[in-house]
Amino acid sequence: MTLKNIVLSIVCAAMVASCATAARYTLQDRFRAIGLPPDIADCMVDELDQRLTDEDLQDLARYTFNVARQDTTLNAIQALMEIDNPRAVTAIGRSGVSCVTGFSI
Repeated sequence: MTLKNIVLSIVCAAMVASCATAARYTLQDRFRAIGLPPDIADCMVDELDQRLTDEDLQDLARYTFNVARQDTTLNAIQALMEIDNPRAVTAIGRSGVSCVTGFSI
């Protein structure tokens, strides 16, 4: 492997990591914007980060742009569960239950 390939690999890895970090912050902000208490929002993002791939996390962050515009927290949560990503829907449900009840699913 040449030095150029090694540097390119490092840069790519750093870009992927920064996208995942950006997705985490986006989700925290949007979960709070729909009315989730900060501790629940943070807990859910931590759980989602463990349950989802970086790609799924980024997909979810993009999807939540319109979710945050819902009229009520209940409508926002219902819209969140309609994302066209079964892994994300399952992770959202499990994370929500886990963070609200304290029971890990």
